[in-house]
Amino acid sequence: MTLRDSKKLHPELDFAAARRTFEASTHPVLTGESITSPYHAFSIEELRDVHGLREGTAVPTDVFVFGKGESPRREATKVGGIPYWPADQLWPTGDDGSPLFFLAQFNFADSRDLFPTSLPGDVLLFLVEDPEDYLEPDLMLFQWLPLGLTPISHFDESLMATTAGPFYGVIHRSADYPDASQRASKLRISQNHNLPVLNGTKIGGVPHWIQGGEDWDDEQFLCQLGSIQAAHDVPYPWVNREKPLGLRFDDQGIHGDSNEISFGDMGNIYIFLNRDGAIVTSFECY
Repeated sequence: MTLRDSKKLHPELDFAAARRTFEASTHPVLTGESITSPYHAFSIEELRDVHGLREGTAVPTDVFVFGKGESPRREATKVGGIPYWPADQLWPTGDDGSPLFFLAQFNFADSRDLFPTSLPGDVLLFLVEDPEDYLEPDLMLFQWLPLGLTPISHFDESLMATTAGPFYGVIHRSADYPDASQRASKLRISQNHNLPVLNGTKIGGVPHWIQGGEDWDDEQFLCQLGSIQAAHDVPYPWVNREKPLGLRFDDQGIHGDSNEISFGDMGNIYIFLNRDGAIVTSFECY
């Protein structure tokens, strides 16, 4: 379900194919789910069109649906798996000398037009000191890298912060419509709060705050790492796997350990760049 002739670095969602697939299949009622699967993106874009939610200022964003497995390109956006790290450099360590754990990475190559100024690098690695406890902002660490490096070919699985997945990002250019929030709130649609400002993993746009957010006017919003939970009982829960997943807690269900990553209670990690060029973060969950 990706475009064959895409010019992007990332695999790109074939939204026309997604529309044909889901319009022709038996699927649940459209809702405003947090985006992980192609069906989530289709559902939200469809509801926006039907209910006139593309109003006011449109803030472009690149949202990601996911494939399961290693990314076709090591440097692309991904969660878990083998990181994009230069083969000629030692893996980074914390203050105590212990190796850090890899959680995720964002690649901004396809999203440079979303930012008014240049960024410190092309790929942003998300590293943590403790894979069991890292959701507080001061426990998150980041590393910028340029494109064009020769990456490591193997990675110690014990240094992966999550055993789920891995999941690779498939990009979909969309937009956030914060001015449509009031209209969306009046709709009798499940999770209507996710319709104006996209919830999930994305670059640029507007942060989708779960608990109201904080005052970040002095910082530039870079990206948001969302919890991953595939759509159930529809084709293509992952872009590269057509067989539907059920509501089970095993490899055949969306709640299986290999199929789901939940930050707290389905939370989001928000990543900003301050005026000094440093990364600052926030976390919210339900």
